[in-house]
Amino acid sequence: MKNLFRLAYVLFRGGGMGSLGSDSSQRKKRGRAGSLLLFAFVAIYMVAIMAGSSIALYDLLAPAGLQELLIGLYISIGTILVFLFGILYVISIFYYSGDVERLLPLPLPAGDIIGAKLLVTAAWEYLYLFVLILPPLIVYGVRSGSGPAYYLFMVWTVILIPVMPLCLASVIVMLILRFTPLARNKDRFNLISGLLAMGLALAFVFGTQSMTSFSEADLTRIISSGTDSVARLTTTIFPGANFAVGSLTSVSLLQQSAQAGLLLLISAAALFVTLRLAGVLYFPGVIGIQASAAKRRRLNVAQLQTAGKGGSAFWTYWRKDLRILLRTPIFFMNNILVSFLWPIFILIPFLSGAAEQGLAELIPAVRLALFAQDGRGAAIAVAGYFGVACFISGTNGIASSALSREGKVFYIMKIIPMAWKKQILAKISVGALIGVIGTLLPLIIFIILLQPPVWLILALLAVLPGGVILPNLSGIIFELYWPKLNWDNEQKAVKQNLNVLYGMAISLVFAALFAVPAIVWQLPLTLTVLLIGAGSLVLSLAVLTLLLRILPHRMLAIEP
Repeated sequence: MKNLFRLAYVLFRGGGMGSLGSDSSQRKKRGRAGSLLLFAFVAIYMVAIMAGSSIALYDLLAPAGLQELLIGLYISIGTILVFLFGILYVISIFYYSGDVERLLPLPLPAGDIIGAKLLVTAAWEYLYLFVLILPPLIVYGVRSGSGPAYYLFMVWTVILIPVMPLCLASVIVMLILRFTPLARNKDRFNLISGLLAMGLALAFVFGTQSMTSFSEADLTRIISSGTDSVARLTTTIFPGANFAVGSLTSVSLLQQSAQAGLLLLISAAALFVTLRLAGVLYFPGVIGIQASAAKRRRLNVAQLQTAGKGGSAFWTYWRKDLRILLRTPIFFMNNILVSFLWPIFILIPFLSGAAEQGLAELIPAVRLALFAQDGRGAAIAVAGYFGVACFISGTNGIASSALSREGKVFYIMKIIPMAWKKQILAKISVGALIGVIGTLLPLIIFIILLQPPVWLILALLAVLPGGVILPNLSGIIFELYWPKLNWDNEQKAVKQNLNVLYGMAISLVFAALFAVPAIVWQLPLTLTVLLIGAGSLVLSLAVLTLLLRILPHRMLAIEP
């Protein structure tokens, strides 16, 4: 048992907060501080959202005497979320993490390895529970005037809620990977699971947005019937869920204690069974799991001759970078797909019931403001579109993680017979291409919804080049100074790389630098296009000159 907790501590430090930042110790300290500040901001924001929504929901249910449904609803949703995301976490942490190859030769029983990895998985799940489930439970306790016993049982319940769903997810995953090849293709699984998680998040956002169109009576009826259905489902699949609800809603202290005791008993039994099954299922399923699958293909003479045909070094390198982004699931999800999600976020409010009712009145009013003779609305639209271009091009992180994605094979960039300038420009052009495509999608939606005149479309397109090129040129400068090359998992190159955050920040600065003066000074459309379109290109040329000047020195200084 002592080895289990020691191993869990080492695994959490190796794959958790300690891995944030870059490769140098000083940079890592600054990176950890910046990441903690970012996480704290996101956590505070989410806690405020969940607390506000649960207060409104409590006030909606209380007049009908249904406020206890709030407890069942959030505990059931929390249990289901732990199970669904637990399956993804279990496969990633148990089988695909970089420490697997180091742990297997050690004289450790499977129960200790699984127990330690289960604790690491639970630690990440607790972060979600503390942000998404704990605020509503606290709101219920405050609004209902519950005593100290409620809060003690609340902490007890939140601690034990993830045990049953995580154990069930672990057993299911170990059975699947022991007897079937369903998830043994690492790249395919990462892509499918990432898309599934993103789809669930979008469905949750869309469902929350759609609820605003219901009346109070309809919403109360839906929540009441829906909560009963969800509670029955979670009680059937996860027997501890009903005990968790009972420990918080029972009328007497004795009943609450009994329900809490049964929850502990069920959780301990689930954990015992999981650790026992790990000895039989884990080792046979994890061996060989780190290899990526590839199909062999026989080439004929014509294909061999074509494969050996020479071409432009620049475009060959450009295609290589693009293919890596497309074929590596983590890079595809975080660098490419994110550029195409913003149009979906734009459309979600329009697809809700409340927006559909006022859409017919909204579109003519917007058209009147944009197409007015004075051009003020059009000038604001041009400035806003430049900000959108900077934001989308800066958030994809393609340029600001270009060197980090090379990882420990960065030295190849130094030895191949191709100038460093061409390699860097090829990487920047890949980011610019994805930025252009991602920025054109909102423009297409804008054209379909509002049907603007040709002159306005041309004005918007005039500011597009600077809005795309400038974030990519500036983003790669951070990489030249602080690349994150020592990683054993692709996620660390992009998701735990602060250069991506810096690239996002500088792109927002550039957007404000050109868009805000045009709006504040109330420039006409022509001057707005000249200021933003020509000014951003001139600044891009200055950044490019700086980049080419520091490039040789910085490339020589970088060591993987």
